[in-house]
Amino acid sequence: MLENFISTLMEFGRVNRSMDEELLRRLDSVKGFKTRLMIMGFSGWPDAGKVSSLSIKYLVSSLKAERIGDLKVSGCYDLTSTRPLVAVSKGVLRDFRLPSNDLYLWASGDHEKAFLILMGSEPNMNWEEYTEQILSICDECMIRRIYLIGGVLDLIPHTRRPRVKAVVNMENLRREVEAYGLKPIEYYGPASIHSHIMTMALRRGIEAIGIWGHSPSYVTIPNPKTALHVLRVLSTMLDIKLDLGDLERRAMEFEREVDEAVEKNLELQRLVRELERRYDEELGAPPYIA
Repeated sequence: MLENFISTLMEFGRVNRSMDEELLRRLDSVKGFKTRLMIMGFSGWPDAGKVSSLSIKYLVSSLKAERIGDLKVSGCYDLTSTRPLVAVSKGVLRDFRLPSNDLYLWASGDHEKAFLILMGSEPNMNWEEYTEQILSICDECMIRRIYLIGGVLDLIPHTRRPRVKAVVNMENLRREVEAYGLKPIEYYGPASIHSHIMTMALRRGIEAIGIWGHSPSYVTIPNPKTALHVLRVLSTMLDIKLDLGDLERRAMEFEREVDEAVEKNLELQRLVRELERRYDEELGAPPYIA
């Protein structure tokens, strides 16, 4: 027991030393707000259709959230799997970037709401260390609820309203998400970092809501249409106003682009018609035109 306690103290100290003084100062300021939340999304496996990345980037841009630091988690990546990004122009190396985990802060002027937003990269390993940094930040800011945004492929047509579903880490949250029109997820299979964070958050008494936007499995380009619906749900849950005009335009352009691709492919046309039929029947529409 004593050895475990000492180990925990050493881990907590190591995690906090990885945060610089300026970041700790900014995190401390969050405590003065009535509503304190953390919202996060990750590139990689849980980012089908780039729904998570698009949603988080648009949220940061729309709120004009300020970057205040990043997670110090270089030991959480296998760089032969999650490759760094490099920029070369005219034969000259211009930029080299490791997987990023940028932390942003948005605060309302009336001291009512403060949101920490993490734009992360799903780690390949050492999930415990990665999750500990996130939850230590929550503890530092006295945050008791987190939202996690993800994207998943599904057998749905691009011509219909995207499915947006939820998973929660506490039984009492089920009715809340259902009240916002989110159907509960039924799933058994490989897990993302979301599930690990939600599990460890539960042990600390932190509420966690995972919001998953579904993208058509036959579409290989980023899907702003699903990201749009995710942000509509999220903004309602957070009780904030977001200017979604640009994302709406991108969603319409996305649908036109996919329509054009489908028109040129008979096999895709048959697939989309079948997916439309299944989608409509699931919603209760009759399988015929009366």
